[in-house]
Amino acid sequence: MIYLEGIGEFEKAPQIVIDIVEGNIPALDKYYADKRKSVDKKFQLSEWTSHSPLELALMNNCFASVKWLVEHGANLNTHHSFLVAVRYCQENIIRYLVEHGAKVVDEAYANYDPYEQALFGEKIANLPLIHELGYQVEKYGVPAFRQAVMDWNYEAVNFFISHGVDINDYETEFSYPKTTTALCLAARFTDLKMCKHLVKHGADVTIPEKGGMRPYHIALERGYLEMADYFKSLEPTERHDLESKLSSLKLYKLPDDLIEFLQGEQLRLHCGTGRDNDVAFIDFFSLADTLPMKIKRGNYLRISSCVHGYDTVYVLWSPKLKQIVLYDYEHEELKTIAPFDDFIKHMGKYMKDYISGN
Repeated sequence: MIYLEGIGEFEKAPQIVIDIVEGNIPALDKYYADKRKSVDKKFQLSEWTSHSPLELALMNNCFASVKWLVEHGANLNTHHSFLVAVRYCQENIIRYLVEHGAKVVDEAYANYDPYEQALFGEKIANLPLIHELGYQVEKYGVPAFRQAVMDWNYEAVNFFISHGVDINDYETEFSYPKTTTALCLAARFTDLKMCKHLVKHGADVTIPEKGGMRPYHIALERGYLEMADYFKSLEPTERHDLESKLSSLKLYKLPDDLIEFLQGEQLRLHCGTGRDNDVAFIDFFSLADTLPMKIKRGNYLRISSCVHGYDTVYVLWSPKLKQIVLYDYEHEELKTIAPFDDFIKHMGKYMKDYISGN
């Protein structure tokens, strides 16, 4: 069994691959003496795995093979050597590649980011080097900063903050499906300690993610009540004042029974039991915490904080239809269901039919 760093175990591999990762320079001299053999040609290691000689040398942090391949004309940018190096290598190899023409900033990187690659390879020490070499933190660092927040990686988080990343950026493209800030991600994926750390360094608790969810609402949605109380203490008091809320909700034409229900103490309703009932319960926001949403040019009021088992399904009130509407955030689909009183009486059936597609 042969183990190759960054790739995995293989029952067998070409001898030249082993020579590359072990830095056997005489073997490389002999193998590539045949001018028909290109130093850029990939080796097929399995049905789905192939890598160039330079990639293999970098993944295994073999400086001797890296230098030999560069000196013999290996293309440094066809296979993004800088990206591979910051994930697997030490500073001396990274600097060597850049000195010999490896691109630090390259439009061809597409969905690959040097900072994220360093995080994936647990090479935190390479973060300041990437910045020094020209991939500027303040311009490119937001996605990796958010990833560090989700990973609870305080060392990386502090690096990005101290080097000028916009802690409140919410527009930069990111793999998470919602346009969001680092603080919203911290509320959703990490813990109160990270949230407080970000707030201490300037994170704004009032900036919502796409869909209108502020960190406060996210904490409520996730059931993190201590976190919700923390965010509530930092938000403007008028956002939690019931009279102000009632005034702003006049546009939504809420029926009296819905207003009464959302001001009550029992905000979890069970949908019944049974193996065929995927939704066990729905938790609702209090009236003061309901969330206005603009969807497909229509105005809605989100009244559910959690639909059990379906994080991307929201219960909405439609003032235009005067009915309950279910919204699948992931697929951006709206389904009109029933007036509120009927929905409450037959919630189990409605949710079962909705989930089954009836």
